[in-house]
Amino acid sequence: MMNIRKRSMMVAALGVALSLGASLAPAQERTVRIVVPFAAGGATDALARTIANRLGPELGQNIIVENKPGAGGQIGTAFVKGAPADGSVYLFTPDHTIVTIPHLVANAGYEALKDFVAVGQVARFPLALAVSPSTGAKTLPAFAAYLKANPGKATYGVPVVGGFPSTVGTAVARKVGVSMVAVPFAGSGPAVMNAAGGHVASSVTGLADALPLAKAGQVHIAAITGTRRSSVLPEVPTFDELGYLGLDANSWYAFFAPKALPAAAAQQFNQALRKAMEAPDVRQKIADLSIEFAPTTLAEAEAEFKAAAAYWDKAAQQPDFVRP
Repeated sequence: MMNIRKRSMMVAALGVALSLGASLAPAQERTVRIVVPFAAGGATDALARTIANRLGPELGQNIIVENKPGAGGQIGTAFVKGAPADGSVYLFTPDHTIVTIPHLVANAGYEALKDFVAVGQVARFPLALAVSPSTGAKTLPAFAAYLKANPGKATYGVPVVGGFPSTVGTAVARKVGVSMVAVPFAGSGPAVMNAAGGHVASSVTGLADALPLAKAGQVHIAAITGTRRSSVLPEVPTFDELGYLGLDANSWYAFFAPKALPAAAAQQFNQALRKAMEAPDVRQKIADLSIEFAPTTLAEAEAEFKAAAAYWDKAAQQPDFVRP
């Protein structure tokens, strides 16, 4: 009788232990997914995977990077919006996807501040106006003179019509007083290459995309966006310095989560991210991409997110805002 009672108590205790273990296991052993809304192999994907390798140990969780490309990033972004807000799914993307696309597409399926919370910025980068050698211009004033003398050749290549690249082209055209035609290409690389080949007079892309060709002398970077010069190309002025106002924004990479993510989970992720970014290979990857190392606290990330959303809310109301 006593043995039966002992065995029953042992079985009950084991059941409680297994129950507790099961309830604790997901927090320690679950897989966290980082969604990249673009195809594998690009700069966003490469940066996400480098960070993920370091982020997993800091969080004490397994991390996988999932590519969900399509519709300029809309598919992956909308997927994360609808994911559980429990710290199991995050989005890694440049700001354009999340703050600009809702103003370019009537049915994007999400809104920036309504549907997402920023949990940590990683890096920021300016856009660059790369001028074709076929124009004979190396500076923005010289390029402006070329456009006035050759209005029929006033073109600029962009990775997509609408958003920040088109805003830059429109601002230049307005300042110079010449109508410029945006020519879309299948990505930033082809846009810059076509400027190098003289098929378009210029291109507007991320600085990192134009820098290799600029170093090779195949294009000339005439100006960049933002409030200060780039540390990787300090001799190039900003548009603001040259009197082209309204182009003082930068683009940036950041992590986002569904809006209802608990504050404690957001804080835990941000702290782990900042530690992961101190790893030498992460810093080297950012340097290799010619972008600026820019980790943030949770509060800083949210402030920049709100500022970017406000910038594009205002820009989208202007009569010369370019949509596809």
